[in-house]
Amino acid sequence: MVFRLLITSLSCIALTSCSANAVRVPQSSSNPESASTIQLSAENTSKTNVTSAIDSSKPVSSDTSNDKSNKGNNKSQKISTGAAFAANGNYMTLTRTEATNNLGNPIYKLTLYVNGQLLDVFETVSGRAHTQNKDRDRSGTEAPLPNGSYRVATSTKRGTIAEAGKLFLPIYPNFRTGRTALGIHVDPSFEQNNGEDGTSGCIGLTNQEDLSKVLEYVRTYRPRLLKVDI
Repeated sequence: MVFRLLITSLSCIALTSCSANAVRVPQSSSNPESASTIQLSAENTSKTNVTSAIDSSKPVSSDTSNDKSNKGNNKSQKISTGAAFAANGNYMTLTRTEATNNLGNPIYKLTLYVNGQLLDVFETVSGRAHTQNKDRDRSGTEAPLPNGSYRVATSTKRGTIAEAGKLFLPIYPNFRTGRTALGIHVDPSFEQNNGEDGTSGCIGLTNQEDLSKVLEYVRTYRPRLLKVDI
């Protein structure tokens, strides 16, 4: 009987010991190895968040780069276009506007460039109100200048008629045309109802002050070309 009690006691002690070990197993989650695992997982999560933040900023960075590239391209296109027309970068253009003077004569815009950059703009006339649709390549029509490229003289001549003014700057077409004796001068009859408003085909500045500025530009910068597109 005593032996059985002894065996029973030993069995209970062993069972209690096993139960205690079973309870300790969950506590192993706080051991160094588990803690390292948790810390590593947190670090990975943090890195993922940082990477996401960097990735989300990429489109902004890319757009900025593209903007700079586009600006660079636009600038290059502007410079190359100027260079294609005038090798030295100093030139003039004559272009159409929507305006007319008080007598219905169209106003054309004479633009001056230095090194491909705009310097000044002046209002001008070419031809007369009633000759705008005549043959611009036929002599005697008093039509506006034909479109095309012109060589610009480096010095002025005296006007041979009153309507050409005192100073006349010759221009020479770089293409075949029947028009001759073309140039830039003031229009003494601008907006005067005397039948002489406008020009016989030359470029007429609307006042003497503007002509003086254009001639000073020619003396200073020596533009070689004038492009007419009207």
